[in-house]
Amino acid sequence: MRQVIHFVFAVALASGPTVARAEPQQKHADIRQIGKRDITRGTWNFYSLEEEAKLGAELAAEVERSVLLLRDPFVVEYVRDLVEHLVRHSDSLFPAQVRVVDSEERNAMALPGGHFFVNTGLILEAETEAELAGILSHEIAHVAARHATRQRSRAQLWNWVSIPLLLFGGPAGYLYQGMALVVPLTFLQFGRHAEREADFFGLQYHYLAGYDPAAFVVFLERLRRLEKQGEPGGLAQVFATHPMTRDRLRRAEQVIEKYLPEREQYVVTTSRFDQVRAYLLARLGQHAGRNAGQALPGLRDRTGRETRDNFPMLPNL
Repeated sequence: MRQVIHFVFAVALASGPTVARAEPQQKHADIRQIGKRDITRGTWNFYSLEEEAKLGAELAAEVERSVLLLRDPFVVEYVRDLVEHLVRHSDSLFPAQVRVVDSEERNAMALPGGHFFVNTGLILEAETEAELAGILSHEIAHVAARHATRQRSRAQLWNWVSIPLLLFGGPAGYLYQGMALVVPLTFLQFGRHAEREADFFGLQYHYLAGYDPAAFVVFLERLRRLEKQGEPGGLAQVFATHPMTRDRLRRAEQVIEKYLPEREQYVVTTSRFDQVRAYLLARLGQHAGRNAGQALPGLRDRTGRETRDNFPMLPNL
């Protein structure tokens, strides 16, 4: 009997959220396959797409009851259009459903089924649309990879295979009882592997949508400096489970260098972003900033110069 208990305990540990996993597979590196590939193939998930959409709607309703939503169409329609643009250049199987939260916290959150909550504080912290799009692409990657329901499926499997631990007691039984209290509360807090996947795929989506992927690294580095300075809210809660270490930034830089061919021009910012950000700053009684009045999208060529030409026709990949 002791051997049976040992086996079940080993299976439970292998199914738990702390087990180490490999990096995103090489087969998902071809950005020309985005939207045609199944990046979740071979992963554990007990939820159908319909069940995941229903779960996401229920969770979103709970969040809506606990936050102050911004109803201003000038801001909401901009954020919705930006997220939908990024989703069209992703592997997500869910339509985007976007809410804007009226909060100074630098935060964004993605729930199962394509429900996104974006804080006004995150928009204000971003200096360009490319920076904001980089964070949102990371969140879209969590949805596309179905990280939330994959993690919850592993938690359910843990519960099932660990039932004998309660029956037989002992140290293993106490461990299960402790985990049972933690897993249901943290299934939306992703581990290191999921965050690496979200960085990997998010950079691809960001690039395919026309933005400079380096803007994502720039934004992370700025948040990292704010965290070091001890500024309240400096570290966006969306990254709380995976600190913005130098190693993480280096990995992102390696993905850009290895998998994302350099382009002559990237989108840096747009007049719409500048106007929305200036509008939000004005609501706070602050100066709108030097970029508030620009009227056309900003592009950066390979030399780093910024231009104000029309949005380029991006090459087919």
